[in-house]
Amino acid sequence: AHVHLANQACAEELKKRAKLSDAPIAQGCLNGMGIVLVDRFSDGRLLPDRQGVGWARKIAVDLALAWIDDGAIANRCIWSTDADAQVPSDYYLRPVLTDVTSSAQLFPFQHHYEGDENQRRALRYYDAYLRYYVDGLTQAGSPYAFHTIGSIMCLQADAYAKVRGFPKKLAGEDFYLLNKLAKVGGVRSLQGPPIKLAGRTSGRVPFGTGVAIATIRDQLDRGQPYEVYNPQVFLGLKYWLRMIDTAGSATHINEIVRVFDSIDEPIGSMLSNAIDTLNYLVPVKRAIDEVRGEVRVKRLHDWNDAFRTLKLIHALRDEGLKNIPADQVLKPFMTEQNL
Repeated sequence: AHVHLANQACAEELKKRAKLSDAPIAQGCLNGMGIVLVDRFSDGRLLPDRQGVGWARKIAVDLALAWIDDGAIANRCIWSTDADAQVPSDYYLRPVLTDVTSSAQLFPFQHHYEGDENQRRALRYYDAYLRYYVDGLTQAGSPYAFHTIGSIMCLQADAYAKVRGFPKKLAGEDFYLLNKLAKVGGVRSLQGPPIKLAGRTSGRVPFGTGVAIATIRDQLDRGQPYEVYNPQVFLGLKYWLRMIDTAGSATHINEIVRVFDSIDEPIGSMLSNAIDTLNYLVPVKRAIDEVRGEVRVKRLHDWNDAFRTLKLIHALRDEGLKNIPADQVLKPFMTEQNL
């Protein structure tokens, strides 16, 4: 209830400042910017339970897509950020000048440190973990090695339409959207000045930056160490991705199974057990039996996406590559700004 009341108060303030009507979709101008206010805050129009964040982003970006399709907007890029993010001066120029062919482009980011010392320390850990995880994917050779943060994205309109837009999820909508976009045109990470993101705690969604910071801070308050993935899970992922590449030209699934024997222990056995637990060899065998050449390679990498990559990492953890204290691995990923 308090969220609905806050939304209504925000809407009334926007209506007053921008002289907006009471229409379900009201358009006006605020401080020199075009503004559109969509009524999902009044009785009868509230967002459904457990679909808030994803649905909110979907409404906004789907509207932009509609205006692009109508010809009201010429640019085919759609920017997505959050109200408390601070964007760089070239925010609307850099993606257009860099590359308009990728399905999505991601700005670099930097967190703004706020709160007490434990909250700031929690954010330092979490920021470093985000970079550690993407670096691990990069070292493993994953095509899904990019940050999945909803406030740093610039989306290509046609690709967005092709994957049917944002999922209506309570959280993780950015992860699932970028996971789909990576399969239809690639996701590119931009260089240059970062978007500055708030370092607040939050309970609006079940996971994400705000919840992670609050959880880590609570652990620190209790004297418990913050733990992250063992770097060996990324080595296991690297071997699996090599097997996926081998499957691209294999004539029989046994060629893939034999690769397990060449992997040093204990990673070899752990990876083999994890793959068996997840039943990952079944779709690989199906691809070998049904398609050839580049079509097979793309099919396998589309199937072995960011979500299945994360499931494999968790399976390797459960096989014995337990999480380790963050202090053992995160220091190289502590930026100068957050040390």
